[in-house]
Amino acid sequence: MYKFLIIVLFLYINTNFAQTINKIEKEQYNFLVDSLANQKSDLIAEKENLTEDISNLEKRLLELDEEIKTCKTNKIIKKYGQEIGSRIVNGQIWKGMSEKMLEDSWGKPDKITKNKEKWGTFTQWFYGEITYFFKNSELIGWEEKK
Repeated sequence: MYKFLIIVLFLYINTNFAQTINKIEKEQYNFLVDSLANQKSDLIAEKENLTEDISNLEKRLLELDEEIKTCKTNKIIKKYGQEIGSRIVNGQIWKGMSEKMLEDSWGKPDKITKNKEKWGTFTQWFYGEITYFFKNSELIGWEEKK
């Protein structure tokens, strides 16, 4: 019986002790709540500043893309002249254009195959589903897989 009383007394003391350890003064609690509210406010302001920075960087990226496009356009027009340069910049394709013109217009192809024959060099340029055919570096036709 004494053992039972000792155990009950021990549990009661431990429960009360644990509850008093976790209790904090109301003043300390209010200080912690205020501190967390200030941190939250600061983080919200920082998030707004970062969001604005991201927006400004995205706008600048678009401006830089336009500047690059303008520089490339000017370079191609200077290289080929206004009429042909404009066609190349706009991605137009025509029979008789050179391999270099196509590369300046569409970039490097995915794959190139080249066959040398007695009549000249036959080249195929592959861009995705479109194949361009050149004879002696001059475009003679193309085919699109459907």
